[in-house]
Amino acid sequence: MEDNFFKRFIESFVSRTVINFLGILGTLISIYAFLQEKKVDLRYEIIANTNVLDFNADVSKLEVLYDNSNLKKTQENLRIYTIKIINNGEQNVIKELYDSNDPLGVKIINGKIIELPQIIQSSDDYIKRNLKVLDYEKNKICFSQIIIEPGEFFIVKLLVLHNKKITPKIVPIGKVAGQQNINVVNSIDLKNELSFWQKVFFGNIWIQILRFFIYLSLVILIIFVLGTISEKVVLSKHNRLRLKLIKEFKNQDSYHYIKIDEAIFDRYKSEDIVRLKMMKPLIENEKNLNKKYKESIETYSNNDNRNYLTDFNIINEMINDGIVFKDQDNLVINQTLGETLIKFVNFIKSKEKLKKTLL
Repeated sequence: MEDNFFKRFIESFVSRTVINFLGILGTLISIYAFLQEKKVDLRYEIIANTNVLDFNADVSKLEVLYDNSNLKKTQENLRIYTIKIINNGEQNVIKELYDSNDPLGVKIINGKIIELPQIIQSSDDYIKRNLKVLDYEKNKICFSQIIIEPGEFFIVKLLVLHNKKITPKIVPIGKVAGQQNINVVNSIDLKNELSFWQKVFFGNIWIQILRFFIYLSLVILIIFVLGTISEKVVLSKHNRLRLKLIKEFKNQDSYHYIKIDEAIFDRYKSEDIVRLKMMKPLIENEKNLNKKYKESIETYSNNDNRNYLTDFNIINEMINDGIVFKDQDNLVINQTLGETLIKFVNFIKSKEKLKKTLL
């Protein structure tokens, strides 16, 4: 066929629609990502929750004293909490985001803090220098207002006294603008939870390479399927249009249908009007037709002369269709088919001209 597959695919309505849709979708995603507000996400991670004492056996002579109080008799226990406060969001937590009336801190429910909390680790020197524990109370501590950049953190250790039968609860306090609630999570749960990018890039280099080629193959397959469907849709549309034009041409009062004209209509249905347009000037002048034919035979072996090579192929197709036939060394035009071909080409040209005018 004259039009190649990819040209029809690119120029077809369906493909243009798909390409435009993908372009619009990509633009909207880019705009959304650009305008998407970066989130504030401070998070408390309980790294360790350790019993200092564990009375598994009843040893009558064993006594554990704290501040002159026998913990065994009072049914109390000591527990160490190690808590990591981390900026898990995409936005810097700056001083302006804190509420001075409700400072950031930790509250202990069903227990009391019995020693001054310790900052045992921080992610950078700025936090180490500037972070202070303020308002130390038996069940609550607050921190000074510091800047915490994404991924930065500090770790605090608390020694908590509580009833042996009741496990204390860690509750975050304070208000940070842009975050409704501060979450408390166990680090064990986080280890089992892969991030989005960890899920995307999970596996070694060979798994990544294999995954790349699998995804690439799927993309190529999807493009091929879409291209095939688009090609069939376009061909179906073109075929319906060609059949409609053939029917319209046959119904003209100036045309009288005969069976042999189907050779022209069949070629139009299979190859559109391009080939017939190339045949038309050749059959309008029989003398010129024979001249072209003889010249094309002489230069057929010379592939550099594309014009004559094209004439040779076109004339042979005309011979095969019965539009012209050989009479010894000369070609003779089939007047009936020749007239129909000229009329039909002019008819299609008028439709194309009308279409351009309307557009």
